[in-house]
Amino acid sequence: MRIFILEDSEERRRIFREMLSPPHTLSFFGHVEEAKTALVTDGPFDLIFLDHDLDNRVFVDSEEENTGYQLAKYIAENNVRAKIIIHSMNPYGAERMQQVLPYAQRISFPELYSQLKLSR
Repeated sequence: MRIFILEDSEERRRIFREMLSPPHTLSFFGHVEEAKTALVTDGPFDLIFLDHDLDNRVFVDSEEENTGYQLAKYIAENNVRAKIIIHSMNPYGAERMQQVLPYAQRISFPELYSQLKLSR
């Protein structure tokens, strides 16, 4: 499975690596612009994980350029097809992301970690 992960935290990236690879191919992105490019040039992806707050910041306004919300809007506008999981700990940002991606599953990172750990 090809997995796209928008996540800036090195600790969370390490957890994703430990839990998902191998056998899955993971592609990490910490900036929305590089993520948009990858969706076009490296896609398609089977699964997309989206964080909201980037640049090692918390409770970032969704209207800022480098947020998961901006990528969620891009995904919706460009009809990107994949299973999507919003794993942000920012409840307001995650809610805004789910408004533009209503089919996405929303699960906070601690809960996601628990589920991944159980599935190993």
